[in-house]
Amino acid sequence: MPGEASQGGDRVRAAEVIAALSLATDLGIGVPLEHGLHSTVFAMRLGERLGVDSETASQTYYACLLFYVGCTADAELAAEIFGEDGLTTYATPVRFGSRPQMMGGMLRAVAPPGGAPLVRAWQSARGLPRLAREFKRVVAAVCEVGQMLTDRLGLPAPVSALFAHVGERWDGGGEPGRARRDQIPLPVRIVHVARDAAFQRMLGGSVFAARVVGERAGGAFDPAIAKRLADEAEEILALDDERSAWEETLACEPTPHLTLEDEAIDRALAAMGDFADLASPYLVGHSSGVAELATAAARRWGFDAGDLARIRRGALVHDLGRVAVPVRIWQKAAPLTPDDWERVRLHAHGMVAWGEAPISRTTGRL
Repeated sequence: MPGEASQGGDRVRAAEVIAALSLATDLGIGVPLEHGLHSTVFAMRLGERLGVDSETASQTYYACLLFYVGCTADAELAAEIFGEDGLTTYATPVRFGSRPQMMGGMLRAVAPPGGAPLVRAWQSARGLPRLAREFKRVVAAVCEVGQMLTDRLGLPAPVSALFAHVGERWDGGGEPGRARRDQIPLPVRIVHVARDAAFQRMLGGSVFAARVVGERAGGAFDPAIAKRLADEAEEILALDDERSAWEETLACEPTPHLTLEDEAIDRALAAMGDFADLASPYLVGHSSGVAELATAAARRWGFDAGDLARIRRGALVHDLGRVAVPVRIWQKAAPLTPDDWERVRLHAHGMVAWGEAPISRTTGRL
């Protein structure tokens, strides 16, 4: 059974670890929990209708779950340029739109509507030049972190390689702009449509999502894939409120299921801890440091090998909820305000929500 001790040691389904990390990326990008799970269910339904082979389906599954796994790579810079919610509120909805739509979204993210004209002018003058200077570097960093983390999670090399293309577009206008049309791997093209459809569905429902995706066919999206989603949106984007998104996501993992054993589990959980630590340069190495201290203390108290492994694994992922707290708070040099303190205290709630997933079996039912 996944997550239980076997004769050779501990074993867990890789999908459990990856889906749990997908929940953490939801916290990191500021979308409702399970957004990544829903996106993946949609991607698998879409792939089935497109008649993709088993290898493409497998790559699509893992790439969709981890699509935003590099999100903490640019957390500090994004907070400085866009504030707390600018990207999710204004830029993400038009990430796959036309160039004018994307530019308009970025402008609103830098200088949110509703502010005083002078304030917005100052925000634009300060933020837009820096965004222009840093944009390509940030995209490269996000792709690099995505490749690094997926490799450490124990996924096959072809899955890690997909993350070099997450910023590309069908029309060739993406980043880094080295691929277009069929040069972009099919799993990435499916994931792009599924991820955007899930986001647009969240904003305005299935009909709205179908219209937006259809409008983006031939631009950001492969026209054949976008048309299939738009034509069958009611079925592909349907969600059953009575059914667990977690269980449905695990159920649609293509076979054979990947498993992690013993040290591979530790490497994957260490990667998850590093994902959280990237939220601030002051926190790099924090999770692994906590794991080392906790394990050393437990060893001195005479815990057996099984308990030592569980303590280490729990310590590696003890603070994934940190990514739900605005970076400005972790970076703040001045005393925290009461509101800041409440945000810090509430980040444990994000960890509790994340921990409701059966991934707790990976760390020994902590």
